[in-house]
Amino acid sequence: MYRPPSLPLTVPVAPKLELKIKCRGLADLDILSKSDPQCFVFMMDQKTRTWATEPIGRTEMVLNKLDCDFVQSIIIDYRFESIQPIRFTMVDVDNRNNPSWKAQELIGHFDTEVGKIVGSRGRTLAGRLEHPQHRSSHRGTIIVCAEEQSLSKRVIKFNIEATKIAKKGFFRSEPSSFFTIHRASENGVFSPIYQSPVIRSKYNPIWPEFSIKENLLCNGDPNRQLKIEVKKFKENGLEHVTIGNTPVFTLQELLGTQMPKPFPLSPMPVGTELLIRRMVVTESPSFLDYLAGGVPLNLVVAIDFTQSNGDPRNPKSLHYRSPTGENDYTRAIRSVGNILQCYDTDKKFPAYGFGGRVNGQVSHCFALNGNPQYPEVDGVEGILAAYWHALQYAELYGPTNFSPVINQTAAICNQHRSGDLEEYYVLLILTDGVITDMDNTIRAIIAASRLPMSIIIIGIGPANFDNMNVLDADDEPLRANGMTMARDIVQFVPFRDFQGGAFADEALAEAVLAEVPDQFVDYMTQHRVLPRAPPRADTVQAMNNGGVVYSRPVSTFNTAPIMEGSSSLRSPQVQSSRLSYQSGKQY
Repeated sequence: MYRPPSLPLTVPVAPKLELKIKCRGLADLDILSKSDPQCFVFMMDQKTRTWATEPIGRTEMVLNKLDCDFVQSIIIDYRFESIQPIRFTMVDVDNRNNPSWKAQELIGHFDTEVGKIVGSRGRTLAGRLEHPQHRSSHRGTIIVCAEEQSLSKRVIKFNIEATKIAKKGFFRSEPSSFFTIHRASENGVFSPIYQSPVIRSKYNPIWPEFSIKENLLCNGDPNRQLKIEVKKFKENGLEHVTIGNTPVFTLQELLGTQMPKPFPLSPMPVGTELLIRRMVVTESPSFLDYLAGGVPLNLVVAIDFTQSNGDPRNPKSLHYRSPTGENDYTRAIRSVGNILQCYDTDKKFPAYGFGGRVNGQVSHCFALNGNPQYPEVDGVEGILAAYWHALQYAELYGPTNFSPVINQTAAICNQHRSGDLEEYYVLLILTDGVITDMDNTIRAIIAASRLPMSIIIIGIGPANFDNMNVLDADDEPLRANGMTMARDIVQFVPFRDFQGGAFADEALAEAVLAEVPDQFVDYMTQHRVLPRAPPRADTVQAMNNGGVVYSRPVSTFNTAPIMEGSSSLRSPQVQSSRLSYQSGKQY
């Protein structure tokens, strides 16, 4: 007789699949050169039975290649009990300034199911790309290989160089070169998994130090075969020329070898070698390790108060309060805020407006509660109350400038950086239009990428948000004035893609928050911040019982708002009352 368990059943974690993608014989859509392919991957919404509007992943773009093996893999959840329709969309990239697949020329789609890929011989499935308007024409073949991803947390750091790369060409100039690491699949087929930067004109190139997760390098199997290929970089976009390949080796062999480890580069003459100068293996902490140690995630909200939103009294306005008491701004705030507030110890959030006119002056960073000294409000409901309050006194104006609220959040980060208690901030920007201070915003994001913060931008309304994708630097890091962003910290999604359906709010939150854990860990790793031990049980009990008191003043709504200034940062008195989980004391 079946008896229900005394403890609740745990929900099994779906295994992760790594998809490696290749293409062969693609249609050549360019006149003076070959197609520049890139692949976007979409899953089908199981409830609406339509393809998702946003891809779950994308490969890199490859210049002038009709046969290519993409380096960037796609990671998906595998659910044996479900039919998982999946679409591979191959495009020829013509507009490099717009990362959207719709801005490129479509080569073709390949629709299948995850189960068919996994169930194919060698977990490898080949399919014919089809264009909806040119079904009879040859568009090329796509090959997808699936492999279950391991759960290894180890990270391997490499220093690699090469010696005596032969000079080629009529003038025998020193070549520009790069290398690619290839990993064998379970059926022995090699696929690229990492590509180095290009070193310009060096006979003995020394590539920058890099780190790679063991999952990616060998899928957690130290006996998986690897090889490294060195290529000559062709400036004119022609196909790169192979200089040489190392013999096959494994991570296990490297672990038992004294460094530096030289490899001959076949078929180059004796003396031309690739050298692994240094290799360091570490076990990188996870996002959950940091959360367990008490690192809080702090939410900062910034809302667009520009005229393009429309008069809030007009039902067509994006700021109009519907009979249900909601609009798209409030729904987006609830969707993201209800998740993030679970990780904030005091649930007090700075909330700002931008692009509005307050007391006769245009402000691009004013406290929604009217109190720049203490812009924090209590919880998600406090954000919403302050938002409705601000619509009563702030005049919608313009233009749409992001840099002031980004710089304000960066200033808060700087004030609260501490060796004992690192805090992380998530800035949520909700806007209805195109940025008017793009250059300043890019500079602000580059500076913020060196701070413990992420930026989420949600586009509200029907505007064209194509330029926003420039800030979501998934493929190419932002650069300005000789500076490059230290890490990717921006995620943009249009709210209209998540309207309708019983789980629209959950889908929006998943889309905008999916990259935050990796961005968080990237910052901590770059700055060598280790997770602290979890707080003692009696400390946790004291916190849950209200025994730990934070001295932050409760925000009140002023009828005569004060303009913002540098004093709107969190007060030193507030910071001094933070609890040190290590010592159990206040400091």
